[in-house]
This record gives sequence, structure tokens and C-alpha cells, in this order.
Amino acid sequence: MIRDFYLLNRSPVSEDTDKLVERIRQDIDCRVLEFPSGQECLTWLTPKSWKVREGYLAKMDGTRIVDFNTHPLHLWTHSISFDGEVSRKDLEQHLYFDAQKPEWVPYHFRNGFRYDANEWGFCLSHNDYKKLNDDRYKVFIDADLDNEGSMKVVDWWLKGELPDTILIAAHTCHPGIVTDGISNVAVAIELFKALNARASRRYSYRLVLGPEYFAAAGLLSAISESEIGLLRNGIFLDMLGNNESLGYQTSYQGDSRLDHIVQNVFSNNLEKHVVKPYRKLWGNDEMFYNGPGFNIPTLGIGGDHHPYYHFDRDDMEMLNLDQLEMSLEILLKIIEVLETDFIPVRKFKGPLYLSRYDLYIDPKLDRNGYDNLEQIQILMDGNRTCFDISHELDVDFFFVRRFCEQLYERQLIDKRQVNSYA
Repeated sequence: MIRDFYLLNRSPVSEDTDKLVERIRQDIDCRVLEFPSGQECLTWLTPKSWKVREGYLAKMDGTRIVDFNTHPLHLWTHSISFDGEVSRKDLEQHLYFDAQKPEWVPYHFRNGFRYDANEWGFCLSHNDYKKLNDDRYKVFIDADLDNEGSMKVVDWWLKGELPDTILIAAHTCHPGIVTDGISNVAVAIELFKALNARASRRYSYRLVLGPEYFAAAGLLSAISESEIGLLRNGIFLDMLGNNESLGYQTSYQGDSRLDHIVQNVFSNNLEKHVVKPYRKLWGNDEMFYNGPGFNIPTLGIGGDHHPYYHFDRDDMEMLNLDQLEMSLEILLKIIEVLETDFIPVRKFKGPLYLSRYDLYIDPKLDRNGYDNLEQIQILMDGNRTCFDISHELDVDFFFVRRFCEQLYERQLIDKRQVNSYA
């Protein structure tokens, strides 16, 4: 899916984004929300529809220097039509490049967030920019920028035994770029396919895929207050597979249940990972879900900062598929904590005669394990869940759960389900 769609002109409202959404709709049993261009969502306006048929900058002899049809980043987002000759001096204000990364084509995206922008322009590498020595150039851009389209947002709500809902989101936009958008969409879809395949789900999960910022504004303006009230936590996925260390940024609150779960999973499964405060890894739609009037604790999970950010070099060649698999595994572990946590209810008094039950850990071989088994028994008070215990002891959840499962098999504890998301 990534390979098929990353080079399409996936601006927020466009035929190419519609094609991606239709592909997703055929793959999963989701609904698609539509927001006409110009519609007010919260305080935001749904972007205009942008359709590009052709766009190039050429020498007067017709030799093309940059061409939209070779890569969508060559045009500024929401460039309007223009057909004519321009002087080298006048062309300057319509060019965007980065001298610090001279071989790569940068992404000029600002006008996608400026509803009334009315400009045209080209992106090119600094190396190509330095070759522009002629007096005059030919510009041809054939594009429509109007209110004739609608923004499409994928919304898949998997209901569980409890209505308490975890939101997972990623953005479908950013044409010609792989890890800033579409790779995260692919991972999110695989995650929800796994969730959908579970025999049962304790909690509910909601997948939201759409243009950056605008999808969140649209969803939160479209769904009911009662649905919003069920969103207990969220995760926004970004930059997965970018060859940098995987990591996370906390929610604004920093101390939600999901904050603690994500910290536990990362700490015990990835020796090398990054941790950033709210919006300091990558800032995205969490500023809506976790923002004014909603305050839904929303974390970000993604690859660390990388040099290819917002350049054409963020492509299939750079994409690390093994890292995408690892990202999915981490997300599945986070889900596993949520889904399998329970309250162990102790049926014994005094410390267990562990060797009698084949549960003894030799302190000479594993002092921490020995100490943790002792403390788990003390904290097993009928109120704490397995995760509560693991968090309090700063121990891997799966170590605590495995011990409690072994006690249950030996009829030394009872299990009580968690009846709400706390």
C-alpha cells in the first residue's frame, strides 16, 4: 500500500487522497466521514480541493528543470494555475530549496494550512537552483483550487465489552513522503486488523485516518459529546520506519494510565528508545484531542528526528520495513497490557512457600526477580491490577502477569476483571 500510494498527490482534499481512502475502505470495514471544502470544523476551515493536471518549470527551449509529474513535491501545495514567461529575477520569489541539504527537494506545505492562499511556486534541490542562469524561463501550471471537493476521514470504531475507547490516529497527507504519513497509516491498519481478529475485546478502539490537523478537527466537530466522552486515551503515530530510534512523547497530562503502560512496554522491550515531553517528538493531531475543551490524554509514538524530514529523500529506499514490524509489535504489546490486565485476589496468607509450587527464583541468580515475587505478593491486595503492581514496582507487566497466572493455575488467587478504564 505504501509503495502504491506514497507518490500520489495526497494533499488534504484531492482525488489522490480519495483513492487512498477508497483503498483503505476496501481493506477494512470502516466508515468514511466527509467534510466539504470550506466547512467550519471547530475554528478550522476544511481546505480547498486541489487538482493538478500538469506543472513544470522549463528553459525557453522547452527543457524541463522541475516537473510535478516526476515528483509531487516539485509544486508548492495549493499552487494555482499559471502559464507564461518570467524573468529570472521574478522567478526567485516562486522558488523553495534548502541550501543545507543541497541534493534533496524540500516540501513547501504552508499554503495547505492557509485557506485563502493564492500563490504558485516550485520546489527544487539547491544544486538545481544554482544552475538557473538563464534570463527567462517558461512556467506552466494547470491546476484547480476550489471548493468542489470534500475531505475524507477514515473512522473505524471497534466495540469491546466496555465502551471505554482508545483512539489510534495517523495522517493520510504529505505527498511524495513515506514515513511522514503513509507508513504510519499502514501500521495502524495492521494493528486494527489484529484487534478485529481477536476473539473478544475488553476495551473499544477507534481508528482515525485523515489529513493532519483537519481530520481531528473534523471528527471532534462531527461526533457526539457522548462519543467524545468515551475517548479515554489516544496515540498518534508518526515517522515509523525512518531508521531512527523508536520512541514516544507523553500526553499533556503525563500521568495517564496509557502514559504508564507505554513507559512500561518501551522500558522493558526496547533497550534503546527516546522519550520526549508532550509535542516534542513530533507535534500532530494530539494538540486537538489533548487540547482545549477535550483534554483526552494523547501520546505520540514514532521514530526519532531524522535528516530526511520533509524532503523527497523520505522514500521507499529509506524506509525500514523491519522497524515497521517492530513498531507494530510494540503497539500490540501495549494493547496486550490493556486487554489482559486483571485484579489478582489473594487466597493465601503469609509469604508463599514458592519452591513447593515450583515458583522459586534463586536470589543468587536473579536477586531482582526474587525480591519482586515477594513484593508482588504483598501488593496483591484485591484492589490493584497486575499493571498497578508492575507500575508501582517498576517491573515488566508481563513478569507480574505471568506470576499471577501461575498462581491462578495453582488456585492460590482468584481473578477479578477490570470493569472500567481508570
